[in-house]
Amino acid sequence: MARGKVYLVGGGPGDPELMTLKAKRLLSEADVILFDRLLDPRMLEGARAELIDVGKNAGRHKLSQEGINQLLIEKAQEGNVVVRLKGGDPYLFGRGGEEALALLEKGISVEVVPGVTSAVAAPELAGIPVTHRGIASSLLIVTGHEEPGKDTPLDWKAIANLGGTLVILMGVSRLEKNIASLIAGGRTAKTPAALVEKGGWPEQRMIAGTLEDIAQKARSAGIESPAILVVGEVVELAEKLARDRIAILRPKAQQEESARLAESYGFQPIMAPAIALKEKPLPEDLLERLERAECVAFTSANGALMALQDKGIREALTRKRVIAIGPKTEQALSEYGLISQVPEEYSSEGLQKMLSGQACSILFLRSAQGSQYLSEGLRQAGLQVDDIPLYEVVFSGDQRLDDLIKRAKSVEIFAFTSSSTVRYLLERARAMGLEKELREALERSTVAVIGKPTAEELSRQGVKVDVMPEKFTFEAMLQALKARKN
Repeated sequence: MARGKVYLVGGGPGDPELMTLKAKRLLSEADVILFDRLLDPRMLEGARAELIDVGKNAGRHKLSQEGINQLLIEKAQEGNVVVRLKGGDPYLFGRGGEEALALLEKGISVEVVPGVTSAVAAPELAGIPVTHRGIASSLLIVTGHEEPGKDTPLDWKAIANLGGTLVILMGVSRLEKNIASLIAGGRTAKTPAALVEKGGWPEQRMIAGTLEDIAQKARSAGIESPAILVVGEVVELAEKLARDRIAILRPKAQQEESARLAESYGFQPIMAPAIALKEKPLPEDLLERLERAECVAFTSANGALMALQDKGIREALTRKRVIAIGPKTEQALSEYGLISQVPEEYSSEGLQKMLSGQACSILFLRSAQGSQYLSEGLRQAGLQVDDIPLYEVVFSGDQRLDDLIKRAKSVEIFAFTSSSTVRYLLERARAMGLEKELREALERSTVAVIGKPTAEELSRQGVKVDVMPEKFTFEAMLQALKARKN
């Protein structure tokens, strides 16, 4: 049988989108894939190969390095195309060189496919450029976890006096010892330092300080491996360059568009749907109630799109004055050829001002749990108000929400777009036994809302509100957040 070939492939720092095109192609073509611990499972989606987990953790090895070498040899000698998928870059503290030499000794063809190393990517994604004109013109990358008994151990005195930026990989377990060695070697204790945990992963977070206090801050924050230590003046640039992570709790159908919008404003979106929408059966007298109303109002794009699937509703609306609360709702209606009016202010006052002297009755088509804020205000102003629930808001059951709750301490901004997103987030955290941790995260973070009812719900739940734009749209909220940061 012909000998196979082994590709030593770098998977990058964590985000599957940061893999190279060649890495993705080889994963789709491989017969066998041996993969490491520090990899996102999404990297292996669609692979038709035999998958073998050879991941190694500090003190807990699935296979020894010699065992991995032997397995690579055996799979290649069977005639397979083998991908050895590693986190970061195969040759940067990845022992890829050892694997390549072992394969070549057996006459097996081997090719390395470079990957984006976390030594550069993790600081960069946290807002720290490892070099910067006028601040740092050199970069030194060292391991923080040397093998015991090594003949030529690291010269910490030389490292401490080199200047520039220092990146220490795999050093969480020896953080205090390594820092002490740096300071003893001559690096001032006031040197800026940062720890970037899980760089490139959704739960990435960073803590910053100085060599003097970074270890204590790491303990308080519960920083765990994998994390890298960055030492040097470039750390201070993160204050301006880091992207804040914003949790988007809207329904699944609105996540992608919201994420793109958040990215356009310089935020890092975390998609975590807290709610889902469940359509309700329409009442039998719906068309009669439509005919009686002088105007019909939609409070969301979701409600508009649901209602307009019904041909009878579409025809009835062509004879009515239609009001859209917000530009997205107006856009949804326009897709069906309906022209709508949008009040200047998305409130009962705004609607009352628009309808003053022009209408005596209004029909709302919206969520079953929709706030009665608009209806009550209009009733008090003397208008006849009718409400028809088109859908109900239910818990999403989305795993991404659970993931968000587990890593809530790494989120800078929580974006609440409705009262329901508030209730279901807190209820789910309570069910998971993590309500206390979530509330602590909310207290530390920036809490942004769309609309007074959402702000009032947060207040009832004992959560402070930091940002509420005058215009109740998601984009207006992003604009307000950006202005706050600047």
